[in-house]
Amino acid sequence: MIAFLILIYASFYFLVFGKGLVKTNARNVSIFVGVGVVLVGMIIFMWLTYAPTTKDGRTFQYVVQIVPNVAGPVTEVTADALTPLKKGDILFKIDQTQYQAAVDQLEASIKRTQAQKQLADIQVERSEGLVKRAAGSQQELDTWIAKRDEAIAAITSFEAQLSNARWQLDETIVRAPSDGFVINRQIRPGTRVVTLPATAPMTFVSTEGTQIVASMSQSAVRYVQPDDNVEVVFSGLPGKVYPGKVVAIAKATGEAQLAPSGLIPSFTGQPIIGRRALRIELEDKSIVSEMGQGAQTFVAVYTTKGKPFHVITKVVVRMQAWLGFLTNPAG
Repeated sequence: MIAFLILIYASFYFLVFGKGLVKTNARNVSIFVGVGVVLVGMIIFMWLTYAPTTKDGRTFQYVVQIVPNVAGPVTEVTADALTPLKKGDILFKIDQTQYQAAVDQLEASIKRTQAQKQLADIQVERSEGLVKRAAGSQQELDTWIAKRDEAIAAITSFEAQLSNARWQLDETIVRAPSDGFVINRQIRPGTRVVTLPATAPMTFVSTEGTQIVASMSQSAVRYVQPDDNVEVVFSGLPGKVYPGKVVAIAKATGEAQLAPSGLIPSFTGQPIIGRRALRIELEDKSIVSEMGQGAQTFVAVYTTKGKPFHVITKVVVRMQAWLGFLTNPAG
């Protein structure tokens, strides 16, 4: 587009000097070139300031590291890589033997303690009758009341442990956290999985909440505000332009982040090139979901200022859309 603007201005040379409207000499040519540099430079500055563009746009989806809540050997892997899954579909199963044994043991402990409580209830009732008739001791009654209370407390404790054991047993079946698909599926039956995030056995890409994020230089976004109109071109969909809006602007960069440490931060004196991230929402949200994660986009933002210069960006966007047929040949 810059070259096109220069060619347009250069064409006036033939109109001004070729038609004899102005004498062709060094002074007049210098003035003509100088005016052209200033004029084209101002147009480019206004264009890129009030309607900036970027090729650094892409679609993002949440990537979840599947880490089981219990450890053990894998007995079955049911999810195939890159196959669409629904929330709750089974990904893989872990050997249930030890977790089922823990549930059975706690259920047996509860039954045994309930029997002890039942015996204590009978003895308390009997001892209360004997004490009323002065035929039994208060000490024996107090002993059986204490045993009953102990049994009640033990049942409560066992039931809490049983609830946790049943939860662990349920967690031996690992399910999809949302709609999406598995990628990088390396586990097989016999693989031992643990509960450490650093050793996640499977990566899951969620298809819920796909969004477009574009980055621009800090100078380019100084007039950009939420709700500004945008146009997006997908590299995988040449010839089409999709309208949308700026949802949010991330006024933070990783280059300015200080990590906790025992060291004093050091500075090199070199300027950082921190870009701002813009979250984009299209009017047709289904397109974003269809494109999936990592789809490359060309994004143009139209600020509320300098609207006469927006037409240049609109032309650039449509040129970019049609150039997609050349940069994305079949195969």
